[in-house]
Amino acid sequence: MKIRRTSGFTLLELLVTIVVVALLIGLATIIGSTAVKRAKKAQCISHMRTLHSSLASYVLDKGMWPQMQENRYNFTEEQFFEFWIKATESYGMSQESWLCPMDRNIERIRGQVKERYYGSYNITRFDKNPATPYRWNQPWAMERGNFHGKGAHILMPDGSIQESMNPFAGR
Repeated sequence: MKIRRTSGFTLLELLVTIVVVALLIGLATIIGSTAVKRAKKAQCISHMRTLHSSLASYVLDKGMWPQMQENRYNFTEEQFFEFWIKATESYGMSQESWLCPMDRNIERIRGQVKERYYGSYNITRFDKNPATPYRWNQPWAMERGNFHGKGAHILMPDGSIQESMNPFAGR
């Protein structure tokens, strides 16, 4: 009587194991990337809320909205963000707070040494009347692009953040 001893795995067992491990890795990757996207979106919303409190504090402190040079609309992008970053610095906004982590252009801009000021949010221009920023349901700031796939984030006067593919519909 011969006793056959086998050790190791059959080819079928190895293939099944490899497929199961590959599926688990794939699921972990998908779940991980979703978690990273959600975290970046939460950070972006946090930046916009900080922007709201900075602008509201500025209006309370100075009695007016920060004023760029009147009758001048030909600012370079760097001059635009330099003005807003410097105007809100003492109210808690740093250069990093002006950046949405999902803005793909930021990495390109960061590689350029010449540009020191940049951001992901466009600010509404208001007049010197301190009530104007609160008067209409007009956004205070808006993302420069659809960074999150569901439309641009819009910062409203009450501090709420909305998403919209068409931010000015019905306004």
